[in-house]
Amino acid sequence: MTEEIINDGKLTAHFHFPSSIYTIDKPEFLDAVKDISTIYLKQMKATKDKSNVLYPTQTAGIAHEPALSNFNNFIAQAAWNILNDQGHAMQNLGTYIQEMWAQEHAQYQGHDEHVHGHGAQISGFYIIDAPESGSKIAIHDPRQGRAQINLPEENLDRITTASSTVLFVPKPGRMYFINSWLPHSVTRNTGKAPTRLVHFNLGVNRLPARPEATVI
Repeated sequence: MTEEIINDGKLTAHFHFPSSIYTIDKPEFLDAVKDISTIYLKQMKATKDKSNVLYPTQTAGIAHEPALSNFNNFIAQAAWNILNDQGHAMQNLGTYIQEMWAQEHAQYQGHDEHVHGHGAQISGFYIIDAPESGSKIAIHDPRQGRAQINLPEENLDRITTASSTVLFVPKPGRMYFINSWLPHSVTRNTGKAPTRLVHFNLGVNRLPARPEATVI
């Protein structure tokens, strides 16, 4: 792809290859997600190593629960819409939930910076409990080469093109979607009340071919 650059004597900025973060408030799913997550978190905490104090409690997969069917359908459709709007050829592809689990971040706990592989295309969070001093959702600059020569930021409270990390303050019922290659983390919880959320990954598969009409 090429772009015509008009030289009018001024320096013109052209922004390409963006990192997109999508948010939407969906409180209608909160009760069902909270009920299922509470059950699974309670089971996991009963067997968790109590000496592992810096890592959150993370459940096994929960996507198979019937009570989450509407929640799952919304996530899968939203992921398809995101990929389609980004310009991917999605006409013969479908999205599906690869994995989904609940996390509880107690005081001083967080989830270190990471990405998701194994075919994951879209990742996201759904916030269950978000105390005022709790964990934040952190999105990190994916350009590894930039970290080599990164200059100090003039003001860490401002989001600029110099920012290497952007923090989102979570809210119960809020949903976040990102491309799975975008590095993300959950910051350490500085408060006493736990932050609870659901983290999920979606993959893409090819849809079955539609039968062609028979001409009689």
